[in-house]
Amino acid sequence: MIENGVWKSRKYQQFREADADGYIGMRGFLNYFQDAAGGFMHEYDWDNATIRERFGAAWVYVKYRMHVYERADYEGPLSMECWIEKNRQFAAVTHDVEIARDGRLMAEGRLESCVLDLEKGRVTRPERIGFDREKHPIDRKNAVGDFTRISPEAEGMREIYRTIVRYTDLDNNRHMTNQRYIPLLQDAFTPEEYEGRYINDLEIHYRNQSFYGEELSVYRVEEAKGVHRLVIVKEDHTTAACARICFSTSEAAKERRTEAV
Repeated sequence: MIENGVWKSRKYQQFREADADGYIGMRGFLNYFQDAAGGFMHEYDWDNATIRERFGAAWVYVKYRMHVYERADYEGPLSMECWIEKNRQFAAVTHDVEIARDGRLMAEGRLESCVLDLEKGRVTRPERIGFDREKHPIDRKNAVGDFTRISPEAEGMREIYRTIVRYTDLDNNRHMTNQRYIPLLQDAFTPEEYEGRYINDLEIHYRNQSFYGEELSVYRVEEAKGVHRLVIVKEDHTTAACARICFSTSEAAKERRTEAV
């Protein structure tokens, strides 16, 4: 449902969305964000399935940023609000999301996406699919902060592991779907490194598409205490994605370990 330009929904959490310690964290909230942005676009027939059929186009996600203030358990549903914020960019559309419970903000994020002309293989203006910049963006912006600069270079970084793009990684554009990159980033850390803390801020920039059968290498370097830059490199040595991850101490995790003892 959309009210005054804001898509609103409620979400009941599932165990499959939780991290290893049982809480809904960064990965779950980013999935909720994609659901919210997709729900918003579906209301106007701008979802990927519709614009592919009508216009030969597809939405391509360029950047994500998500900040988690508090991870979620299963005590009650979450409420989500998603909208498109006003900006002056030629081709990009920016979605904002806020995820709350009982009026308490749990997480918020920003997503930048573009419309890709599938026949020409290049970015086109959103107006091509009927997007109206004067009508649909609203004068509202959350507090997650603007996108930052993240170096895509892996030189001098430590390679953590390698993986192969498989069939279940693909979407209907036949490339690796954007959400599949998030577990790759999270898997760059061991269970011991997650003990007593969780990812509370993640920003990812998508730079090149990855396709079935390609080998991807995940690199990581700690820029400051609890702040890590990660780069996912394709076998042709181009960068598929680069990201920055920040950790926060998890009081809930400490309490859970104390109870277990």
